[in-house]
Amino acid sequence: MLKLITGGARSGKSSFAEKLAAEFDRVTYIATAQAFDDEMRDRIARHRARRPSHWTTVEAPFDAHQIIDRIDADCILFDCLTVYLSNFLCRSLDEDPIEYCGRLLDAMTKFNGTSLVVTNEVGSGIVPMNELARAFRDHQGLINQSFAAVADEVYLCACGLPLRLK
Repeated sequence: MLKLITGGARSGKSSFAEKLAAEFDRVTYIATAQAFDDEMRDRIARHRARRPSHWTTVEAPFDAHQIIDRIDADCILFDCLTVYLSNFLCRSLDEDPIEYCGRLLDAMTKFNGTSLVVTNEVGSGIVPMNELARAFRDHQGLINQSFAAVADEVYLCACGLPLRLK
């Protein structure tokens, strides 16, 4: 079972995903953020504080597809696909970002449990001014479409309210 949770910044995506995950006994939370500044350290701390203490947390800013088959849990909560893509693009590798995130999608669909994937809906704003930002927006939109195409359920969060799309 794969569930995709999307929405804008501060739309309630992570909180909603955490509520879905709370229905399971054994949860592994895959965190993708890296703390490069105080604001991000505070953000990460707030996310950690919300999680139940019995959840397992795995820090995986890169190559998360390599660990999913070793996770012993009923549910994986992956937060978030948008940061994961950003991490990849900032490494400046020659690898295709669609293929890179496709390996994550393959691993998630093979996981013997429920996968909850949080992502951002990034295409509702203006066209970005620089090449990297446009590439990020375009890649994220295509990656979100690929996850949504195979997901069993897709939710759009806005103003803290989840709307089931699929």
